[in-house]
Amino acid sequence: MASQYVGQRLSFESQLCTVRYIGEVKGTKGEWLGVEWDDPSRGKHSGEHNGTRYFECKAPGAGSFVRPNRPSDPPNSFLAGLREKYITNVEKSGVPKPIEFGKKIAQEVGFDKVAKKFAELDTLTNVLLDYMRIKTCDEDSEEIAATCANLQKLDLTCNLFEEVEEVVKLCISLPKLVSLSINGNRFMKYQIRDQYRHGLDRIKTLKADDLRSSWTELFELVNNFTNVTDLSIAVGDIETLTPDITPRVSDLRIASRLESICLEEHAIGSLSGLADLQNLPSLRKLLLSYNKINAVYSPAESKAVGKLCFPSVTYLDISHNEVGDWTFLDDMRIAFPNLEALRISHNPLYGTSDARTLTEESYQITVGRLGRLVTSLNYSVITPAERADAELFYISTIVKELSGKPAEQEAEILSHHTKWQELQTIHGEQTITRDLSGKSKDALASKLIEVEVCSTSRTLTKKFPRTVTIGKLSGLIGRLFGVNPLDIALYLIEDGIINEGGGVRETLLADELRELDYYVTEAKIKLAVRDKSL
Repeated sequence: MASQYVGQRLSFESQLCTVRYIGEVKGTKGEWLGVEWDDPSRGKHSGEHNGTRYFECKAPGAGSFVRPNRPSDPPNSFLAGLREKYITNVEKSGVPKPIEFGKKIAQEVGFDKVAKKFAELDTLTNVLLDYMRIKTCDEDSEEIAATCANLQKLDLTCNLFEEVEEVVKLCISLPKLVSLSINGNRFMKYQIRDQYRHGLDRIKTLKADDLRSSWTELFELVNNFTNVTDLSIAVGDIETLTPDITPRVSDLRIASRLESICLEEHAIGSLSGLADLQNLPSLRKLLLSYNKINAVYSPAESKAVGKLCFPSVTYLDISHNEVGDWTFLDDMRIAFPNLEALRISHNPLYGTSDARTLTEESYQITVGRLGRLVTSLNYSVITPAERADAELFYISTIVKELSGKPAEQEAEILSHHTKWQELQTIHGEQTITRDLSGKSKDALASKLIEVEVCSTSRTLTKKFPRTVTIGKLSGLIGRLFGVNPLDIALYLIEDGIINEGGGVRETLLADELRELDYYVTEAKIKLAVRDKSL
């Protein structure tokens, strides 16, 4: 018991935990350790037993009780963990042990050379020491520096460190270290004494995900670094980082240097909840996937539209959120005026009973609504031709909406399409002919062709711009039907025209560089999708 204490980090059969309580539990005999598991699924409760609470868990349901005499895995120092990871495959005799991959044992010639190469620790530039039970860096600083003379990237994910200062002592001994990952550690103390702060000056990339730390603790941790440009503090419960939340992001020592920040897997509900990030002048990349974002502005800030601006951000990832309203893109375009790349997949905007069709239409509407500086959407490059097609499609949806409503509703409708005037300047002014029966005849009709696309399994009807190339059309139809565009051929079905064999004439659309209106002049056509190999 003398060696055990609250806050101690332990490992039982490679499962990490933190001691939260030491003492008796009513209704049982003897003493217990109340622990919070790093993996909450191993827990049985949140620190209570038979109605009595003995300790608190940062993660609900992650607690359990274990006996103090339960054998724990021995902790490692830094060099001990390093040697265990990278030298255990080479026995002292110099004869290599078999290297295991899952259930298979590799006996191939050359694996001994690979193992010996890894054993040359002073040549390693990138070291991964996750789950190596490292607790301290007890070794002499010069010994660490000599052993890891070329180490540039160090990953210490999920170890047994209890104090941030222990990690800093290690960094001091690594003269070339520029990238540090401490994901999944559970620090009890974040303070660093002044004599150790210089050890972090070389670090440019810091990953501090899933620490189960409060924002104040994260701030204290990050504020020890003076030159970090790439910061990740993902996985937690951050809801807002606004100027009225203290401490402020903009007060970090690295605020003027930060170029990329990752805040994935938190509880952020709106982009305005990150208003303090506007004050980071060098910020280029903002990663926000797996949050709860459903608006640029929260409902309480609806009158603040236009006041949020991230002028330096060029890359934004808001995939896997709760965006379900197209006006989000309009507000976002204003808030990120220099955005060049966007990832917005896996949001309700892309959900439908006919997923393939709506996903394609959603992609086109997204491109149509985005600012013209955006050249990449969901990892796909937006070509000028794709943008023109998408904008025409988006215009057609607006025209259709306007044509089916009375004139007095036009202003209200267009308030949800803030790019309307810009698109008319680019593609020409649209004449709206209102026909409340739904039969609209407007100027855009001459630019679109209604295409009935038939395959052996399904038929669908969709409008395409007359200027779309056959190659692009094949790609669009391939996506709609879930097939590789390179494997299909498109045939124009010319109803009413009989070929020499007595059947309906079909014309292969062979030239991928030709535009659709090269082959047709009608407003409605029928295309057959065939396997190119047949």
